[in-house]
Amino acid sequence: MRNLKINEKKYIGLNYLGETDYTDSDGYNTGEKIVSYGNEIEFKAHVSGASGTTVIDNSGIIIEYDKSMVLTRKQLNDYGFNENTVFFIDKEPEYDSDNKPLYDYKVKRIKDTLNEVMILLEKVRNN
Repeated sequence: MRNLKINEKKYIGLNYLGETDYTDSDGYNTGEKIVSYGNEIEFKAHVSGASGTTVIDNSGIIIEYDKSMVLTRKQLNDYGFNENTVFFIDKEPEYDSDNKPLYDYKVKRIKDTLNEVMILLEKVRNN
């Protein structure tokens, strides 16, 4: 019952595009990388409240996460979300002076369940 359409809210996600080398004003490579993200993807989903719990995977791996998001497989495929996707969950989209997104959650793990896909989210600190 908690995954009914009426319980879904709008969120924003950004898919990871890749990294490029940063060059200074003289054209020299500085060794720094610039991370690129795609356009904002607005979608509706059910996101749990802050959990602070631990999940034990079937393989025995312990996964700590802050929130979980429930999507259908079709949504996951349509939006292209993967383990490099970042989200604006508890705040509006915000960017710094270099147009770097100041997102508040990133994907910790994507778990495929019987009827849906669960995305385990990790809170990003100092972003």
